[in-house]
Amino acid sequence: MKYTALLSFSFMILALSSCNNYKDGRLKIENLTSSSGTLKFAPMMHSDSASVLNFVPDTFFYHGKPFTGGIVEYANDTLATIKGFLTNGIMDSTWQFYYKSGGLRMEGTLHHGYETGWWRSYYGYNKPKIEKLYDAHGFMLMRREYFDNGKIMNYQNINCPQFGNRERKISFTRKGEVESIYVEDSLLQMSPDELTEKVGENMFMRKQ
Repeated sequence: MKYTALLSFSFMILALSSCNNYKDGRLKIENLTSSSGTLKFAPMMHSDSASVLNFVPDTFFYHGKPFTGGIVEYANDTLATIKGFLTNGIMDSTWQFYYKSGGLRMEGTLHHGYETGWWRSYYGYNKPKIEKLYDAHGFMLMRREYFDNGKIMNYQNINCPQFGNRERKISFTRKGEVESIYVEDSLLQMSPDELTEKVGENMFMRKQ
């Protein structure tokens, strides 16, 4: 009888401990281990082909097994600083990163550890900072950076069919005036205001 009671109590302690590892249905990041030995989550770092080709996604484990499910990190156990998802231990699906104040810092989607689609970072209060567009294999197609006043700082896209097989690199001042420009088409003839508007609306991209 004593052995049975002790065993039941041990299982209850184990269950409570496991529950404490989760919050709002997500596993707390501090309960993970990784193949690299660190718990580092840093997307939006790939900006050239070499960085993608040499990249090996980290694998994250829970109780020694690659974890599948939602994960979360909290500041002072109240405000979430990271919300994401792992598939077989690899960063996958939608991720959000927050400032400790609660404002959105960065968001985007990963597939097998590689950025795909739009990734965006913010100064805070939904002010855009950097936007990057990735293809299905994690290669960056386009990048925009903004001043904290909302105006575009620079724009660039690679030479690929999605952008008319023309590479573009344009830099602006805080007032929206062209500072430097390299464009493989007739946009050199546009006024600064026309060019700023065209870049801002992302008119370079061909409609699919």
